[in-house]
This record gives sequence, C-alpha cells and structure tokens, in this order.
Amino acid sequence: MLSDNRKKQLDILLERASCAGDEYYFDMEQDEFDEEMAGAEDEEFYKGYCRQREIGFDAYQKEIVEQFTRIKSAEELHYMIADYNYDAGIFTVEQIVMNPACDIVTAKMVYWLCQPSYYYDNYGGPSKCAEEDVNRDTALLLAKLEAKALANGFQTGLEWAGELVDEQPKDLDFNKEPYCQVPEIFR
Repeated sequence: MLSDNRKKQLDILLERASCAGDEYYFDMEQDEFDEEMAGAEDEEFYKGYCRQREIGFDAYQKEIVEQFTRIKSAEELHYMIADYNYDAGIFTVEQIVMNPACDIVTAKMVYWLCQPSYYYDNYGGPSKCAEEDVNRDTALLLAKLEAKALANGFQTGLEWAGELVDEQPKDLDFNKEPYCQVPEIFR
C-alpha cells in the first residue's frame, strides 16, 4: 500500500512528466508564457514548464526519464497510470509501460485504452500504421507494448487494491485476421 506521501511524490512526477512531452509552452516568447501562466505559479505544471524552458526540451525530457527509471515498484507505476488523462500525451504512458517493473495488468489496461482495434481495422496492426496518421505516436507505443509482451518483458503478480480497468472489446475474434496477431497475453 502506498503512503500518502509517496502518492504525492508520484503525482508531482506525473504533472512534471506531462510537461516533458509537450512543446507548446517551450516555444513561447517569455511575455506570452508569463501571460498564459499568470496565477499558476504555485502549480506543479508551471514549475515543470519553467524547468523545461530553463534547461531545454531534450534535457528536461531526459531528466524526467531518469526519474521514472528510479521507480522499481509495479504498484507505483499502476497508481500513476490508473487515472491518467491520455489527452496529456503518450510520453508519460511510455515511461510507465516500458519501465522494467511494469506489470502485465498495467500493460494490458494501457494497451486496450490505447484502442489497438483502430490500428488493426485500418492498417492490419499498430506496427503497420501510416506515417501520416495523426495517432502514429500511439501506434508506435502499441507496437512497443506488443514487442515487450512477446519477449515476456512484463512483470506479474501486481497486488492492486483499487479497481482494475479492462477496456478490451468483447466482440473481437482472436482466431481470425487481423486480431490473431494480438499477443496472447493481452487477450
């Protein structure tokens, strides 16, 4: 069970990580940034964007990636993604599911929330997604998830006190193309 203090630390990392995948504020002129952020000076996202602007986009991403690599608990990773707003981007999601401590329960939840059926129906699978598709980043993440699953790269045994989300559509036929290509562990 995670302590309230640890949950707070993880929530701060989530806020900061949402900045790491977003260039919108990084490219702004300082006066426009100040105007956009007026009143948010105490918020973690403000601190994250300020840090990003101070050290550079790539350096800030690297800093956040390093913080995620220090997480060695499947429970902490699942906590971070359980209520994640996917509109905040894929960068944070990738840090969680590609972490060596990520459990298959977490990976399966993320996999189906990223709607792989769209890529199977339109392209024959995530790895075949067209480069011009606006959701290409999600397709690339799904392809990485599938590769990690096929390599038995996910931990097992997560004990999660909360509700587990399973967004897998019930009407998929895994015995036929293209869904027969979905890794067994995600079914």
